[in-house]
Amino acid sequence: MEQILSQEEIDALLKGISEGEIETPPEEEVLVEGQAEMPVESFDYIRYTRGKKERLPSLDFIYDRFSKSFRQALSLFVEQEVEIGFASIEYLEYGEFTKTLPLPTNMNVVVTEGLNGFFIIIFDAKLIFSVLETIFGSSSVSKQKVEGREFTKIEFNVIRKLIDLVSAEMEKAWSPVYQITCRYSRSEINPNYITMISKEETVSLCEFTIEIGDIKGWMKVCVPYAILETIKGYLVSTPSREDSEMREKWLLALKERVYEIPLDVRAILGRRRMALQDFLNMANGSVIVIDRYVDDPVEVRIEDKNQLKGRLGIYKGNKAIRVEEIATQ
Repeated sequence: MEQILSQEEIDALLKGISEGEIETPPEEEVLVEGQAEMPVESFDYIRYTRGKKERLPSLDFIYDRFSKSFRQALSLFVEQEVEIGFASIEYLEYGEFTKTLPLPTNMNVVVTEGLNGFFIIIFDAKLIFSVLETIFGSSSVSKQKVEGREFTKIEFNVIRKLIDLVSAEMEKAWSPVYQITCRYSRSEINPNYITMISKEETVSLCEFTIEIGDIKGWMKVCVPYAILETIKGYLVSTPSREDSEMREKWLLALKERVYEIPLDVRAILGRRRMALQDFLNMANGSVIVIDRYVDDPVEVRIEDKNQLKGRLGIYKGNKAIRVEEIATQ
């Protein structure tokens, strides 16, 4: 039997469907033969566009520099060879990131002066215990069960030293791109206690893997994207080592040239206002009475501005002025 409908049968079928004589299932129930039914999910366009942030290549350059310098600094701190690597930078919502953190966790807020913002430094608990065992003289690093308890005061002291170490190396890593100063603010064990950033805000996240002996831990650096966006012009291009070396040479040359700029320096011994007729009547041997005594402070003007005050004297046989006061602007 043929499975192809004739034109008359097709016309009759379409007419029956349009006039309602032939019942059809609801549209959402119509499935293509051989295709499994897929669940329907709502699409949040605002959330999607918020997460689609422009990548900042300079951050990879910064974190690469940081991983190398922090490896050396941490090895000296624990007096043991340390290996550090870092994964590619992720851009995700802060709320999604905090869901992956264990409780309790160690989150440290580091204020970044110059960048007008803050970093969040998160340490793996295993890493804290590894550092503790090594700095207190253990010959080997053992695995510790750290879930379900808070950190002790001694552990927090070690964490603070690690934060100071991270801050110092982070400042060095950022210096070729943008000058920042890092300052420890506080530590939290629950992500919900850090309220200066909303759960919907996009953050830049970089994870560093740290190996001390047989123990592998991690450290994460979380930065709100809105803070990085304020200096996006510095972060969209990757600086090279040649650029930084050339910049240092230019700064050094500029500083040397600045030191060679000639300045007009004058010591004002005194002043006197007189009429033009009195000035014309002056001759050899005339005495001009000025407005100060010999032991009064002398003003020193640099480029016609009062900058210094001092006393008259002799230095190595030459007339000189000993500076006693620097004028405040």
